Amino acid sequence: MGKLERLCIKVPKVYDWITHQAEKEEKFETGDIDFFTEQDPDMQTTDVLVPDVCGYFLPETVEVSCILIEPEFPEQLCEEVGTRKDFYVEEFDTTLQVVKIQKQGEYQIVLESEHKHKPPLFSEPISFFKIEKFLLCAPEGTDVVCHVYDFDCEGSFLCNGKDGTEWTLDLTLLICQSIQAEAEVKIDIEGKICKPRPEIVLPTPAKKCPEFKFPEQCPEVFPVPPKKHKD
Repeated sequence: MGKLERLCIKVPKVYDWITHQAEKEEKFETGDIDFFTEQDPDMQTTDVLVPDVCGYFLPETVEVSCILIEPEFPEQLCEEVGTRKDFYVEEFDTTLQVVKIQKQGEYQIVLESEHKHKPPLFSEPISFFKIEKFLLCAPEGTDVVCHVYDFDCEGSFLCNGKDGTEWTLDLTLLICQSIQAEAEVKIDIEGKICKPRPEIVLPTPAKKCPEFKFPEQCPEVFPVPPKKHKD
C-alpha cells in the first residue's frame, strides 16, 4: 500500500452560482412564417410547403412545440457580453457585479394534430435574441460561464378569419440557464456538494404614471354664477 501524501490541485473555484429561467414572448400570424412537411431547413422547398395550415389540420386541435437548431449544443446558446459594473446590495451589505448575459440562436416551431392523425409541420428557422442582467459575485479575474440545460416553449395555435384559413400563433420560449462566476485556483481543501443559491433580482426603478390633472379654470368669469333673486 502506497504512502499517502497531501496534494495541491488546480481547479476552477466557483465564486457564485445561480439558475434562471428566461422567457421570450413571440407572436406570429398568417404570412409571417411558412410551414413545411420537411424538418431539414435545406430541404424546405415549395414542393413540401403547406400554404393552408388550418386546412391541413382541421378539424383537429393543433399542439405546439419547439426545436432548437442553432447552435447545435444548447450550452453554447448563452454568453456574457458588455462590461461589468459594481452594484451595492443593501440587503446583504455587499457589492456585487451587474453581468449581462446574451441568448442568441435559431429554432423551429413544430405543429402536430392532437391525435397525431397527420404528419407534423415544421416552420422555417426563426432567429431569437435576448439580453438579461444579473447580480453576481464576479470580481475582476473571474469568468462568467453560462450553460443552457433546457430549451422548450409553450404555445397556442388558433385558426380564424372569415374563411378559416388565417391563423394566429402565440409562443413563449423557455430557456433554462445555469450561470456561474469562476476562476482557476490552487487549493488543498475538504468539501461537500453544493447547490445554486436563490437569485437576487436586480431592482428596476418603478415608473409611475403622473397624476391626471385638469387645466385650471377661471372661476371669476366662468361658469357664470347664478343671479340672486330679489325677495
